[in-house]
Amino acid sequence: MNFGWTITTVIAVVSLLSPTISAIVDNIYNRRLETLKLRIANLNTRIKYERQLIHRLNIVRGKLEFHGPVKDGSIQEEVISVAADASTLFRDQAKKMDFEKLQNFVLQGAINYREYIRTCLDHLSNLVLQDQQKIDMLLRCFNKDDIHTNE
Repeated sequence: MNFGWTITTVIAVVSLLSPTISAIVDNIYNRRLETLKLRIANLNTRIKYERQLIHRLNIVRGKLEFHGPVKDGSIQEEVISVAADASTLFRDQAKKMDFEKLQNFVLQGAINYREYIRTCLDHLSNLVLQDQQKIDMLLRCFNKDDIHTNE
C-alpha cells in the first residue's frame, strides 16, 4: 500500500515540476541564444569597421600613388587618421608599430611608405579573417551544444 502511494506521489510531483523544468531549460537556451546573437552582432560590427578602414587605406594609397605627397598635407593627414584609427584595434605592439611607422614615413615623404601600407592592409585583412573565424567557431560550438541538449 505504501509503495502505491509513493509511486503515485512521485508521478504527481514529476508532472507538477515538468513545466517548471521545461521553462528553466528554455530560459537557459534562450539566454545562450541571445548571448550568441549579441556576440555575433558585435563581431559583425567590428568586421564592418575593419573593412571600412581597409577601404579608407586603399583610397589614400591610390591618392598617394596618383598624386604623391601633396604640399598642403591633406593626403598625409588622411593616412595618419586611418593609421591611428586602425592601430587602436591591435594589442600586438609590433603591429601597432607598423601603423606608427606608416604615419612617420608618410610625414617624412619617404618612399618606403608603400611597403608599410601593404603591411597594414595585411594586418587589417587578417583581423577581418580572424573575426570571421570567431563567428564560425561560435556557431559551431553553439550548434554542437544544441545537438547534445536535444538528444
